Amino acid sequence: MKNTQKKLKAKHFRYLTQEYIDDPMKYLIEFFESETSIPDWLADLNMLINAASNAKMNPPRSSIGYLTKKLIQQVELAYVIFRKFKLKTMEQPLKFNKRVLDHWSQLLATDSSARNIDTAADSISLFFSYQTLQQWYSILDDLWISLGDRDNGFLGNNGHEILAVKEFLLRLAASLGKIYENKILPNDIIVNQEDIENEEHQNQQTLLDDIDTIEKLTDALTKEEILYPKEHIILPHWLSPQPYSISALRDFFDKDDLNGWREDIRYWYQTVIDEKEFWSADHENSKFSGANLLFNYACLYSLLEMLSNESEEYPILPMRIDNSFSILPECQSVLIRHAKEEIILYYVSNEELDNPLSALLATVKTYDQQEWNEILYEWINYGLAKNRYTGAYSDYSTRIYQTMIKIIELAYLTAFSEEIESLNQKQTALLETEI
Repeated sequence: MKNTQKKLKAKHFRYLTQEYIDDPMKYLIEFFESETSIPDWLADLNMLINAASNAKMNPPRSSIGYLTKKLIQQVELAYVIFRKFKLKTMEQPLKFNKRVLDHWSQLLATDSSARNIDTAADSISLFFSYQTLQQWYSILDDLWISLGDRDNGFLGNNGHEILAVKEFLLRLAASLGKIYENKILPNDIIVNQEDIENEEHQNQQTLLDDIDTIEKLTDALTKEEILYPKEHIILPHWLSPQPYSISALRDFFDKDDLNGWREDIRYWYQTVIDEKEFWSADHENSKFSGANLLFNYACLYSLLEMLSNESEEYPILPMRIDNSFSILPECQSVLIRHAKEEIILYYVSNEELDNPLSALLATVKTYDQQEWNEILYEWINYGLAKNRYTGAYSDYSTRIYQTMIKIIELAYLTAFSEEIESLNQKQTALLETEI
């Protein structure tokens, strides 16, 4: 199986630059040797959270903005370590203290490198088991606002949640300090056969569990609710990576024809950007039930994974493809005939008709495989929710939709190239926006 580990990039983060993503140890060395010490940093964070919780504890002329930005940057760095070294999430992230003394020792920042934590890897795993990166962003945004607005009420003035967040943040800082002191990054890649068997069993059950969860949630979703938190949906083995082949592309269109897939994706796009439209079990068209949405997700996930893997091996011919985030131009002259039916292609150019496979793989590479995974998961969340899409790729929703349609059109051309007839190129096809 090919390694599909995400290539983390600076554009995925707010403040972390590429040099530190590539070398997390470089950041830690520069920070703890040039900017502060471990005890001072722990004390600063303790003060920062106290000040957000109680305006009277906010010292005058403090470097709140600088400290908060550095804190967010270190959460991002920890996430890089979490992803790069495949650290596992834990079921009970709040059970990290063996003694009451451990809790108070950590809060008072009396230890230089967190003798109270088991390992740096454990603390980082617990941190992202408690909340995802996006959820930590929201917490830290709330902290920053509360530092300047005494009426904001950090975390709704929920004392238990504030204490938990304080403990997690101090433990994270301490764990990064421990990594710096030991000059060793954690490496918790699964090598134990028992772990592998457990993971395989989980993969087999997850999709069925998610279908059941989606059907139960769709009737109860509110404006604030989205799909119950996971970073991604783990697919079962029957959708595990498969090698590229024409027959695999044809199998994809056995589920639906070209027009059917375009209709599904168009409706999915509408549910993402329009809070009045959302997938629901009681939708008048059963095709748009939550279970059908998940099936579409699984099929597209599998298709994009297969094509992303193939693009690494296939010598892609140079194509004039605009990889910017601008809106794709709709073609007006591409008509084909297949199975006695005339079909309009909206986003395929005449140039791409000559080599649809190369154009297909080049188009898929608009995003890397991990980015596609994130996009599909965000779309499934907001496709079910009664709120407007505000995810990481929300500014590019239309471009993503058009790129998906183009991939489907090119995949169709590639799958049935020997059966497709290109019609008179002088004819003008209707634009998609005119339908």
